[in-house]
Amino acid sequence: MSTPNEKFSPEEVFNLSEALKVTDGDMNIFREIACIFIKDHTNQVKLIQEGIATGDTHALERAAHSLKGSVSSFGARRAHEAVYRLEVLGKEGKLPEAEEALHELEKELKALVQSMKEVL
Repeated sequence: MSTPNEKFSPEEVFNLSEALKVTDGDMNIFREIACIFIKDHTNQVKLIQEGIATGDTHALERAAHSLKGSVSSFGARRAHEAVYRLEVLGKEGKLPEAEEALHELEKELKALVQSMKEVL
């Protein structure tokens, strides 16, 4: 995982060309999907937080898996890696490590949303 000061390419945060493949190059459809994601991704994060807080590893795994699918649509490699880590931690029942992984995910999602807003 990265450190807060580590530099990374913008394509690792959000890859517009990858995102447009999902919409067959239709920027209007991309905008619709991106706006929905920006508005609703926090609901999935809350489900992840609840899974961690209640010790429900299955809920953690399910919520992380769902969010992983969403970030994959945007070519968001770093957010994908962060949420995949949470999915695996849920699957393996490793809740003590999940809190740190959640912080990493939140950082990556913030960067993703900011990058997406720049192209909207």
